[in-house]
Amino acid sequence: MRLGEKLALGYAYGTSLLAYMADGAPRPFSATWAVTNRCNLRCGYCNCPFLDPSHLDLPRVALLFDRLRAMGIRRLGLAGGEPMLRKDLGEIVGLAKDRGFWVSVNSNLTLYARHPERLHLADLVYTSLDGDEAAHEGARGEGSWAGVLAAIGELVRIGKPVIAICVVTEHSLDQADGILRRAEAAGFRVHFQPQCTDTEIVRGRMPASVANEEFRAFWRRLRDEKRRGRPIVSSSAFLEYLAGWDDFAVSAVDALGERCAAGHGFLYVDPRGRAYPCAYTKGKTTPVDLLAADWRTAWDRATPCTRCIVGPMLEFNLLFQRPLASAVESVRTYA
Repeated sequence: MRLGEKLALGYAYGTSLLAYMADGAPRPFSATWAVTNRCNLRCGYCNCPFLDPSHLDLPRVALLFDRLRAMGIRRLGLAGGEPMLRKDLGEIVGLAKDRGFWVSVNSNLTLYARHPERLHLADLVYTSLDGDEAAHEGARGEGSWAGVLAAIGELVRIGKPVIAICVVTEHSLDQADGILRRAEAAGFRVHFQPQCTDTEIVRGRMPASVANEEFRAFWRRLRDEKRRGRPIVSSSAFLEYLAGWDDFAVSAVDALGERCAAGHGFLYVDPRGRAYPCAYTKGKTTPVDLLAADWRTAWDRATPCTRCIVGPMLEFNLLFQRPLASAVESVRTYA
């Protein structure tokens, strides 16, 4: 990350944090936009391929990005579905970079060998790795393993930072050490996150065959491995939080007296440009059409929950709940 990008992102986060602490008008610094719901895989815990396949054309993408920029957004995550199914993904990333966003793309990388140019301008690439071939395909389906490690290797070779996301299910509970050894050998890093349940963009449930204490023990082991210096990008606060979660079949709760920064510090935008406080709240709150309205004045500030274990949402929320420690670790991780 270049110095100018660091300063712009730091200023945006600081402004967002101050607005949140003062309970002022929301000023999110980060947005995740699902560029499409379409996907070439059928992961057992993702519902996106079965949702509305429509998406914005480039002129409306440009308008959406202008609206996000005016709101104060400086970090933009492009997700899906599978973003690389869009032939104009490279142009989309270019539009984002032209507006000064720091841009990550979340791709399963199965299409990378055919279309590497679509990720050329991305600042960071997230991908999926749930373990060895059997574990990965057990969670994500036949063919989901093909070409992924080669694509990661090529991205690392050309200097593109890569973070592999492992969704923790019964398939991956015994896979952490193997994934980390691959990461150490190939030069990428790993973010672990629990399987999410009970929202529109996911499907499936946590297996009854795995006890909550087994999951808690897994997160404690990861915490210890991170302390040993292994390439785990999940923050220390995130791992500690998960090690103390009560019931992993419940992804979010509405805890009396607690606030969530969703909508204030970060938000989620679906493929049609409709914004929600976070991905977990899609289907649970009234969206704001960002092509027609300003989030800062149109959002009703309603959220169905205040505490959660929804992977990236928890990491973002910790930036606002424990700003000093979380922000310092985030700078070390990403800058």
